[in-house]
Amino acid sequence: MTDVTVGRRLTPRQVIFSYEPSQWEEFVEEWVATLAPKYAKVERLGGANDHGVDVAAFVTDQGYEGEWDCYQCKRYSKSLAFGDACVEIAKILKGVINKHYILPRKYRFVAPRGCSTELSNKLNNPTQLRTEFIARLAAKPPLLPGLDDAMKERIRELAETTDFSVFKTEDLKELVASLEGTPLYVREFGGGLPRRPTVAPPPADPHPSENRYLEQLVEVHREKYGTTIASTADALQHPQASVHIRRQRVAFYSAEALRTFSRDSVPGETFQGLQDEVFDGVIDVHDANYDSGYERMDAVLKASRELQITSNALILVATTVDRRGMCHQLANDDKLTWCKSA
Repeated sequence: MTDVTVGRRLTPRQVIFSYEPSQWEEFVEEWVATLAPKYAKVERLGGANDHGVDVAAFVTDQGYEGEWDCYQCKRYSKSLAFGDACVEIAKILKGVINKHYILPRKYRFVAPRGCSTELSNKLNNPTQLRTEFIARLAAKPPLLPGLDDAMKERIRELAETTDFSVFKTEDLKELVASLEGTPLYVREFGGGLPRRPTVAPPPADPHPSENRYLEQLVEVHREKYGTTIASTADALQHPQASVHIRRQRVAFYSAEALRTFSRDSVPGETFQGLQDEVFDGVIDVHDANYDSGYERMDAVLKASRELQITSNALILVATTVDRRGMCHQLANDDKLTWCKSA
């Protein structure tokens, strides 16, 4: 049915094949940041002065002086050839010689169309890879522009003592599979959101993070029922106010659970975008004149339920209870205020 209404979806591989080189580097940078164990820092370089490094992943805070991994992004229209790989290996060895960094712990070619059969065979035979790289280094034309005999000899000497098993390739299918269920996968390839976990009920005792929106609810009920309600504890003992406040706490915690869910399921700005849409949709209602804070709050909560929001990915799993809870999140941040005279 989906194919009939919106057309056949592209596969992740097809999406990746459509990337420009800079988009591919950005994607690889974000993918590397998802790997476990987590790197201390991931940085995308690229450009004329990258010294042969597209994406650097630092194991420690020492940067290039400590253990680090190199991810080299090669987005070509065909498989990565042995000769192209030799150029990149020469760059990284030259960078070590020139003390831009120490030799990476591992070096990964990340090419959407994979490696040629010749290169794959050599990467799986590190000794052969080293031998044939050295032979290619000695041949003409030179692997790198302006590579003089002295530097060529230094690269050869370093290659002789380097363990070429550091050079490997990443399989595109495995790369994509490792991203399933992550915000990056959803953003790039779609496929829907994972099932949202059941929302746990609020704790019996309010958490300090709830203080401000509960204070606002106490003000609303003090205004409605009288000065006998002086605190959250008083309101939670009041026969009418307590029922209302407990319902609002359920909504607040539902919205907080949606915030947590969004961190693991969609790009980081998605929840904030939904909350902003709720705010934009209710602020004019909020700013109107009312006879009481309760009327203002009630009108805003009702307006939140009636909003037509279609552009945010979380709308697929968000409920009207979440929207009400977002209003209380906004009240918690003093972006919404129920009792204007308070």
